[in-house]
Amino acid sequence: MKVLVTGAGGFVGGYLVHLLLEHGHEVASVGIGSNETLKKLRIPVYEADICDYSGIRHCMQEAFPDAVIHLAAISNVPIAWENPAHAVNVNIRGTVHVLQALYEVNSKARFLNIGSSDQYGLAAKSGEPLTEDVPCQPQNPYSISKLCAEQMVLQLGKKYGMTVISTRSFNHFGPGQARGFVVADFASQISAIERGEQEAVMRVGDLSACRDFTFVEDVVEAYAALIEKDVPGGVYNVCSGKARSVQAVLDTLLSFAKRKIRVERDPRKMRASEVPYFLGDATKLEQALGWKPRRDFGEGMRLTMEYWGKLLI
Repeated sequence: MKVLVTGAGGFVGGYLVHLLLEHGHEVASVGIGSNETLKKLRIPVYEADICDYSGIRHCMQEAFPDAVIHLAAISNVPIAWENPAHAVNVNIRGTVHVLQALYEVNSKARFLNIGSSDQYGLAAKSGEPLTEDVPCQPQNPYSISKLCAEQMVLQLGKKYGMTVISTRSFNHFGPGQARGFVVADFASQISAIERGEQEAVMRVGDLSACRDFTFVEDVVEAYAALIEKDVPGGVYNVCSGKARSVQAVLDTLLSFAKRKIRVERDPRKMRASEVPYFLGDATKLEQALGWKPRRDFGEGMRLTMEYWGKLLI
């Protein structure tokens, strides 16, 4: 199968490309700028901005994929707040462009849109595991734009007679994730402390919030399976089905530290979460694919710590 990946140069994209190649697929990417990983793997990269429809359509004609996995997005919530119009342009308009271009070039292809659990928003305040049937209540420009993009491509897929799938992917982590996400932020600070580059104190905010974390390698296995197997279009949660507190994440990472590190609560960071408990239900995905996360949580944390230790050398 020939698979075109948008956003292949990002954190998840790198893992996904490696996995698709391992599965014997022919992989190409569409994006802007060069990426050393893709160069080393000799992955063709078609230069185009997803907001430029003619450019995206030309890429589709050149690549002529059997499936598209759409990762490219404005995925940082603060950036979306700072420039909501840009988030709307990339996340909604860009996503629609990719699907429409694929339809015009190869209407028999499968389209996988990667969405976010953040789309559920305040729906998680119930404290119950979130299934795909729970009405979404997004609360920021990022999650609103992702929900809108999801609904647009699902409806267009019905109109076009295409198989369109959209995930609602919960928190994922692993080596290579940039700062700005809780696991990477904690791991990078611990590594810096161990190297003597930072005082042996971690100043933290509210650690009581619980989130559903999945190791990135498990996440991309779900994405690959969704295009490889004949599953119905629609929405699928990608999650572990286990809620872990931010405190538990920090404790696990600290257990790998070789130095004694003090943790202090910083009143300036003490902002209670609107949604203290956020848990997904992946029953639909498991029934459709037999997929379950296979990686041990602690092992994934250890690998993440090792990555930051090497990175900061």
